[in-house]
Amino acid sequence: MTTLAGDTTLLQTLERALTLAVGATSPTTTERLVCVTQPAPPVDPVAMFEAAEGIGDRALWDQPAEQFSLVALGVATEVTARGEDRVQQLTDAWRRLTAGAAADNVEGCPLAAPVALSGLAFQPAGARSGVWEGYPDALLTVPRLLFITWKGSSWLVASVAVGPHDDGQAAVRSALDDLSALLARASHPTPDQSPRGVTVAGEDDSEWWKRSIAAVEQEIRSGAVEKLVLAREVRAHADDPLAWGAVLRRLKDRYAACTTFAFARDDSCFLGSTPERLVRLDGRAVRANCLAGSAPRGGTEDEDRALGHALLQDQKEQHEHALVVSALRDALEPCCAALNIPDRPGLLTMPNVQHLHTPVEGMLRDDLHVLDLVARLHPTPAVGGVPQQAANSLIQALEPFDRGWYAGPVGWFDSRGDGEFVVAIRSALLREQDARLYAGCGIVDGSHPEREYAESRLKLEPMLWAMNGSDG
Repeated sequence: MTTLAGDTTLLQTLERALTLAVGATSPTTTERLVCVTQPAPPVDPVAMFEAAEGIGDRALWDQPAEQFSLVALGVATEVTARGEDRVQQLTDAWRRLTAGAAADNVEGCPLAAPVALSGLAFQPAGARSGVWEGYPDALLTVPRLLFITWKGSSWLVASVAVGPHDDGQAAVRSALDDLSALLARASHPTPDQSPRGVTVAGEDDSEWWKRSIAAVEQEIRSGAVEKLVLAREVRAHADDPLAWGAVLRRLKDRYAACTTFAFARDDSCFLGSTPERLVRLDGRAVRANCLAGSAPRGGTEDEDRALGHALLQDQKEQHEHALVVSALRDALEPCCAALNIPDRPGLLTMPNVQHLHTPVEGMLRDDLHVLDLVARLHPTPAVGGVPQQAANSLIQALEPFDRGWYAGPVGWFDSRGDGEFVVAIRSALLREQDARLYAGCGIVDGSHPEREYAESRLKLEPMLWAMNGSDG
C-alpha cells in the first residue's frame, strides 16, 4: 500500500493545482479562501497529528466505528466569537467566508471544501484567561492542510487565505512548506511513548461535593431547578511531559465506538473520547443522541446483565434521562417535518460504564446549517440542567473552576452546512506534565452524594487510564 511518506507526486500535484487556483482568483477587497482537494494515500490520523508538531494549531477527529477521520493541520484562517450570540457570529462569518471562497471538490469526497473544525466553551465568559487561555468562547478554524479519511479512501484539502494586498504565491509556498515538513516527519514516525507515572494531585474534593449536592437538593426542593449537572475538576501530574499522541492512540483503540477528538492550541491540548453526539446533519437528515443515566459494568456476564437491567428499571435514572429526551424533542420538533424518538431508552455500553441511551432521527423542514442546530440544542440537560438558565447560573455559583471547553460542543462542518458536533465529555486539558480532567453527574430529586461521587470516578477512568498507561 502506498503511504503518504512514500508518495513523491502528491506534493508536486498539489503545488500545481494550488498555484493555478490562486493565480485564477480574481482580486477582492476582502480575504478570500482558495481550496484545492486531491486524492491522497491513507494516513494514520494519530501519527499525522503527531507529525504536525511545530507547524501551528492542529485538530483531530476520529470515529473508528464509522471509518471516518479528520486531521486538521495549521491555520489558513480562523474566526473567534464571544458572548451569548457567539454561535450566530460564527454562522454569519462562515457564510461570508464560503460565499467568496474558490474551491474545487473531487468526486467521492464526502466533505465539500472549505471545511472548518470548531469548538465552543460550555458557557460564554468573554476573554478567557488562566488554564483555558487560547480556547475562546467560540472558534472555527479552516486548516491549511486537512486529511479526510472515509471508508478506506483519503483526500487532502489544502486551503490558503488571500487578502487584497497579499502575495498569493507566498501563501501557497508556506502551505507547501508545511506539507513538505509533514512528508519528512511521516517517514520517521514518532516512537510509541506509553504514558507513565501519572498521579492525581491536589486535595480531596469529596467534602465540597457533598456540600454542593446538598445545595442543589435545596434548590430542587424549592422548585428553582429540576435537574442540575454538577462537575468535578481533577488535577493530575506526570513524571514526564504527556505525549498527546500516545494518549489519543490508547483512547481510540479502547473506545472505538466513541468519537476521539483533540484541539491543540499553542502548548496545550484539549482531548477526549466521548460517547455523546450532540447533532449530525447530512442534507436535511438529522441525528442526535440522548445520553443520561449511568451504571458500572459487571465483572461477569451475569453481573453485567443484572446491572444493566437495574439501570433500565431505576426510576431516578429514568427521570434524569427523560428530561434530556424532552429537551431534545422541544428543540428539534419546531424545525423538523418528521422526528423519530423511541418510547424507551436502551443501553449503550462502554468498557467501564453503561448509559441509558435514546437515538433520535429527524428530517428538517428547511435547509439549516449544523450550527443552527447546535444553538438550539446546547447545553442539553445531560450536561447542564432544567430549566437551562437557572441551572447554568447555579453551575457558575457552585463550581469553583471554569469548565472552559469541557462539556461544550466540538465538531466540524463543510461549505454545505453539513457537519457533526459531539459533547466534549470524558475529556482533559493537557499542558506539559499537568492535566485537568473533568466529569459531571446529573443531580435530581433522590440523588445520593456517595453514589454520584462513585459515578464521577467511573467517568474519570478513561482519561486517567489513557494517561497512566495502566488500569491502576
